[in-house]
Amino acid sequence: MKIYIDQSGKIESTNQPTVVAFSNGERGAVLVAAKDKREIQEYCRIFNRGRIFIYKTFACLIFILIRDKLKQIDQIIIDQEYKGHEAEIKHYLLQIIRKNHKNFPKDNIVFKQIGKKSNAHLLAYKVHKGKENPDFTVRGNQLIPYLFRLK
Repeated sequence: MKIYIDQSGKIESTNQPTVVAFSNGERGAVLVAAKDKREIQEYCRIFNRGRIFIYKTFACLIFILIRDKLKQIDQIIIDQEYKGHEAEIKHYLLQIIRKNHKNFPKDNIVFKQIGKKSNAHLLAYKVHKGKENPDFTVRGNQLIPYLFRLK
C-alpha cells in the first residue's frame, strides 16, 4: 500500500493544533493540541534540544499515525512541509520505524509536493478545523519519550 501524508497547522505554530493525516484507500489522522506542543517545546528547551523540536515531533506524529499499518505500507509519500530538512525527518522516522520493523527500507520514504486537492490534505484540514474527529489525540507526555530516545 502506498500512503500520502500531509499536515495542517505547523508544529512550530504553538498557538494552534497540528494534524498529521494519511490517505490512500485507508485514512487516518492524529492531532496534537497547541498546549501539548508548548509543553514539548519547553521540555526540549530545558534539555537544550530546542532545535530538534519541529522535525522530531513531525517524525513522531507520522509514526504514531501509521504504526499499526506498517506491515501493509510499501511507500510513504510525505508532503514537503519542511524543505531542506527532509533528510533529518527521514532519519528520525526511520529510527522509530526500525525499532519495530527492523528491515523497513529507507527508499520507501519519499518527500513530494502532495497538493491541496489530495485526500490526505483534505482530511488534515477538516480535522484541524474541527469538521472531523482525529483517530488519535496525542498528549505531550506521550511524545516526549519518543523525542528523547532518538539521537
